[in-house]
Amino acid sequence: MREKIAGYLAKAGRPLSAEEILRDVLNIHSPNSFAADKVLRGILKHDERFQERHGLWHFKALPPAGPLETAVLFLQWTVTHPRFYRGALHLPGTGTSCEFQFQGDAAVSNREALRAARREAQDHLLLVWSVRELQIWNRLLRSVGISEWDGGSLKLSALAGRALPRRSRPRHPEDLASTLNLPPPDTEQPASMARFLASAFEGLVDLVPINRRHSPEEIERWIEEAVVKVDFSRFAFGRDLLTRVPALPGVYLMRDRAGEVIYVGKAGNLRRRLRSYFAPRALEDAKVARIHSQLYSLEFQTCATEVEALLLEMRLIRDFHPAINLQTEVHEQPGRYGRGRNLLLLVPVGDAAKIYFLKNGAFVAEQSVPLGGAPSKKLGAKIRSLYFRTRRSEPEGIDERENEIVARWISKNRRRLNFLDVDGAGTCESVLRQLGAYFKDPDRLTRKVYYR
Repeated sequence: MREKIAGYLAKAGRPLSAEEILRDVLNIHSPNSFAADKVLRGILKHDERFQERHGLWHFKALPPAGPLETAVLFLQWTVTHPRFYRGALHLPGTGTSCEFQFQGDAAVSNREALRAARREAQDHLLLVWSVRELQIWNRLLRSVGISEWDGGSLKLSALAGRALPRRSRPRHPEDLASTLNLPPPDTEQPASMARFLASAFEGLVDLVPINRRHSPEEIERWIEEAVVKVDFSRFAFGRDLLTRVPALPGVYLMRDRAGEVIYVGKAGNLRRRLRSYFAPRALEDAKVARIHSQLYSLEFQTCATEVEALLLEMRLIRDFHPAINLQTEVHEQPGRYGRGRNLLLLVPVGDAAKIYFLKNGAFVAEQSVPLGGAPSKKLGAKIRSLYFRTRRSEPEGIDERENEIVARWISKNRRRLNFLDVDGAGTCESVLRQLGAYFKDPDRLTRKVYYR
């Protein structure tokens, strides 16, 4: 549409009124000049080629955009060795690439390559896939005493999200190969990925409107224009609240204008979870959109562990009966692992461990015990009373919804939980022996579970 108007004005060789442009180019007949100007202004906003002066619209073609001096950074890490990084920095103008490897905070090969990469990138626009690569890059630079990156950068994932059709699942760098008709890269080689992203950037820039690709700042503005921003003026809190939320386990309550609790949630990291509700595109999630339609105030409470957050969440749901929890949360795909089980969950907390007792799938008690010694007589008596009495009693006050919440949580987290299966142990003495093995080797607890 803009290009048709640009061609029409260029061919006319003189300024024209909005009424003429809309009538002759778009076949739109406006009732008056004021309405025509308003319509045309909405069509041509943010386009520097068009200017209105004294009721007439002028067109001035912009000079063709020159090539951007870019450097492409690609970093790679694995889940099994999360502190081992391989990376490469590619300079499209020269065709050269610098490769490096890091283990933790110390280089394991070619430390000088990292210095060379930082030096070569100077005065270039640094292209990265996401902000996480830039954060890791700066951490690696600090580890060898090199100044952090202080130049401009552009996130290719954000550019791809703006330039390409939206998709329901996350987009990975190699996905751009089929979309942009590029040869697929070798995903195991950082240098190959960096070269591939350099080619992908060229393809993505071709999809940016001509008048918006003259500078990195203009491209960034074009990306930002498509981001759906949450209107905080509707709430009793602002963005500053999200900066004060601690990165700790806890629960949060969302209320409407009448003060009624509409939703209760739990998080292992409150800061990350709450920010996710107000991130770009958060409103595309149906449940988040439903929360935002009613949300007015927000409260949170920290807990010592994620298990305690789960227990508090269940109690608050039982007390307040939040509408959105009851509509969507109960929990749509019931978890079966741990349902009806007798388990002891073990959570390290400093020099001690918290034991959470599950009986028939419901939390019934908790106890803190010091590490380094044998289980106490008091602990043994509690285990015997709960699980090994001749006549076992059912836990009181636990409804089916809470059993589902517990079962789903255990099913989701079982690969990182330390627990003892009481029924599998068979006897109270066997349970105590297994507990003793954990207490005498505290590191055993931390090798599998991380709550703090």
